[in-house]
Amino acid sequence: MGTSEAAPEGRGRSDASDPPDLPDLPELSSAAVLAVDGARVGHVHDIYLHDASGEFAAISVAIGRLTVRTVLVPAAALASEHPDADGRVHLRVDAAAVRGGLDAPVTLHAEPDVLEQALRALGLEEPAPR
Repeated sequence: MGTSEAAPEGRGRSDASDPPDLPDLPELSSAAVLAVDGARVGHVHDIYLHDASGEFAAISVAIGRLTVRTVLVPAAALASEHPDADGRVHLRVDAAAVRGGLDAPVTLHAEPDVLEQALRALGLEEPAPR
């Protein structure tokens, strides 16, 4: 699992220094990804965290069977930051939007402007209300 920063230690504590509602990273890793139209678009390839805060920022989705391409999907494009009961991640965008999305950075690091570009590439201008 590639991240821009190690997962925070001590999950489960309820102290004010803990990152807000971080998804269960091992559960998210390699999860199947479904578009809003129900199509399976791929699986979680990498998980991105904000460097300064450790907050969940994005995933990359591996799409394709023979030739794999990874697409950057910001957290705001996820219907929920947590997989469903069957371990699948649901998106707020359709399969065509994902296939037309921004390639994930090779460096496994995504600056805020890259995350904004990725949202626009998916057809989303504003992050989802949380």
